[in-house]
Amino acid sequence: MGMFKKKETKDGFRAVLYHAGGLPIAEDTQCDISVIQGRMVITGGGSEFVVNLPQIKAVDFKTDVEIANIVNSSAAKGIAGGLLFGPIGLVVGARATSKKERTVTPYLIINYISSSNEISVLMFRDNPSSYQAAKFIDRLRPLISDNPKQSFQL
Repeated sequence: MGMFKKKETKDGFRAVLYHAGGLPIAEDTQCDISVIQGRMVITGGGSEFVVNLPQIKAVDFKTDVEIANIVNSSAAKGIAGGLLFGPIGLVVGARATSKKERTVTPYLIINYISSSNEISVLMFRDNPSSYQAAKFIDRLRPLISDNPKQSFQL
């Protein structure tokens, strides 16, 4: 497994995180996630995935413990948690509640509109001490803050 060098470019930024869900690659695959020229490019598992910034509707930083609290707080919220975080969120939440040792694991969560016009979720795990996910979100949020809201008939 090759290591990506952490580097910033003049017109972009990047983070190296681990795939938790949302892409057709193995869980825990190391991914290089960069934002450059109006696009987020995710490279991992021998593939490259592109999400145009206008497709991104929300980004968030949550720990496995926070996800577990949202998913497990009640049956109704469990359903909402599944919608917010996708099926992987339910798995992350279950893992966090079953852990005996408490190591808080941070996650980068991206809600976007897929090419099939559906709300989709990408989740990436960060190392607890790297803070790359939080820094990435701090740089990405201002770039998507003016993205138009989209309505969906449920």
